[in-house]
Amino acid sequence: MLGVTLPASTKIRVWDSTAETRFIVLPMRPAATEGWEEERLATLVTRDCMIGTGLPRRPGGVAT
Repeated sequence: MLGVTLPASTKIRVWDSTAETRFIVLPMRPAATEGWEEERLATLVTRDCMIGTGLPRRPGGVAT
C-alpha cells in the first residue's frame, strides 16, 4: 500500500483516532545507525514515516 514494501514478518495494527484518543507514530531506527545523535537521525526521517505511510531513509540516503 502506498508503495511501501514491508517484510512478511512485520505485524501491523490499525487503530482509528477518536475525539478522546490520539496516537503517535515512532519511525523504526534504520540499520547501522546505533549511537547516532538525534540531529543526525532526524536527517533520515521523512514526512511519510512520521504519519505512518513510509519508512525512514537508510544512512546512504535511500528510503528503506
